[in-house]
Amino acid sequence: MSKTREAIAEILEQAPVIDVHCHLRPDKPAADSLADLVLYHHVWIELVSAGMPATEVTLAGLPHELADPGIPPLERVRRSLAHLPRIENTVSALLLRWLLQDLYGLDALTEENLEPAFALVETGAGNAHWWEEVLRHRCHIEYSVTVEHGGAPCSPAIQLGYEGLPINLRDGKRSPREVLESLDHLLGREVRTVADYRDLLARLIQSQAEDNPKFFAAWPLPYLTHEGAGDAEANAILEKARQEGAVSPAELGSFAYFGLAAALEAIRSTDIRTVQVIVGAEVLPPHRSLTHWSSGFAGAIGRLAGANGDFKFNLSSASDIYTQDLGILAKHVPNVSLAGYWWHTFYPGYIRKALETRLDMVPMNKIIGFFSDAYHAEWCYPKLKLVKIVLGDILAERVERGWYSLDLARRLAQRLLYENAKEIYAL
Repeated sequence: MSKTREAIAEILEQAPVIDVHCHLRPDKPAADSLADLVLYHHVWIELVSAGMPATEVTLAGLPHELADPGIPPLERVRRSLAHLPRIENTVSALLLRWLLQDLYGLDALTEENLEPAFALVETGAGNAHWWEEVLRHRCHIEYSVTVEHGGAPCSPAIQLGYEGLPINLRDGKRSPREVLESLDHLLGREVRTVADYRDLLARLIQSQAEDNPKFFAAWPLPYLTHEGAGDAEANAILEKARQEGAVSPAELGSFAYFGLAAALEAIRSTDIRTVQVIVGAEVLPPHRSLTHWSSGFAGAIGRLAGANGDFKFNLSSASDIYTQDLGILAKHVPNVSLAGYWWHTFYPGYIRKALETRLDMVPMNKIIGFFSDAYHAEWCYPKLKLVKIVLGDILAERVERGWYSLDLARRLAQRLLYENAKEIYAL
C-alpha cells in the first residue's frame, strides 16, 4: 500500500460519522439474535431469489422486519444454512461475512458451530453497552437518526426522524382507493377534498413534531410533476380515486407534487426545515422491490425546492439512472443536497459512480457520504466499512494523480462523513 493510501485509510478509520437514515430501534439498537443479522431483508430476498421457499424461515413469507416469522430464531438460521452458499458472490453476503468475522470472530456459519455462534450473538444482545461498542467504538458513529418509533431513545446519540409523508395515491402494493381508505383511517373521516387532506397533514405533522424529529421524509412517485397540481385538479383526482376510476400516472404524479407542497406548508408551522426525499424504488407484492425511474422527477423537485427556499431538501435514490440528474440538481439548486446510496445502489460500483459524480460537480458542503438504512447496529458496521473502502480508493487515486492535495482529501472525508450531516440536519 502506498503512503498516500495508508494516510487516507488512517484518516477514514478515525473520522467521526453521522448516520442520517436508519431503522434502529431507539430503545434497543442492537440485534436480539443471530437470525436478525443473518436474515436481514437484503440477505433474505437474495436467498428467496436463489431458490429458498419464501416460507422456509418465516411463516408469513415476508422478511422479519415486516411480520413475525413465527419460527424460533435458531431454527430459522439453521434452515438458511443450506441456501447461503448460493449467494456467496453477492455484496450482501460479503457484508454479512465482514459482520460475522470482524464483530464476532466467526469465519463461517456451519451446523457444527451454529449453536455457539447463536449464543455469542445472544451474549451481545444481553449487554446494554454492546450497541455502543459497535456504533461508537467500531464505527465512530456519533449520531444515528432513526425512523423507527417503538420506544424512547436509549441515548441522546439516537435521534428521531419521520418518514412516510402521505403524498402518493398509489404504491406498488395498493390501489388509489386502498391508499385513500388508509388516509380516511388516519383522519378519522373520509378524505374527500383538499381541505380534508390538508387537515390530515396538519394533524399528522403536528403530532410527529412533538418528538422533535430531525427531518420529515417522503418517497414521491418518480413521475412527480408540477403540471396540473392545483387545488381543483387535486380535488378531481381524489374523487377519481374514491370511485376507483383509472387514475393515470400523470394524475398520480401531479397529486404527489400537490401533496408534497401541502406537506411543506404544514411543516412550516414547526421548527423543522430538513426534508429527506427518497426516490427510485417500488415494492411489489409480496415484498419484491424494483427500481423505478421517470425523466421529469429532477425538474419537478427543482421547481419545488426553488419555490421553498427556506427548506433543505436532502435527496437519495435507489436507481442509478438518477445519478447525473440529482448531481446536476444539487449543483444548481442551493437548497438541494445529496445523501448516500439507497437500497439498489448500495453496491461498490454504484457507490463509486455516485461519489465520483458528486465530487466532480457538487460543492463539498452538499454531499453526505453515508447513511446505513440498517435495522440493527451490527449491520451499520459492514455498510460503513464498504463505503470507506470505496471513498478511500477514490480519494487516494485523486491525490496520486495530483487532482487533490492530501489536506483536501482529509477535509472531504470530514465533510462527507460528519460535518455536512451535522449542518444539514442541525445535529
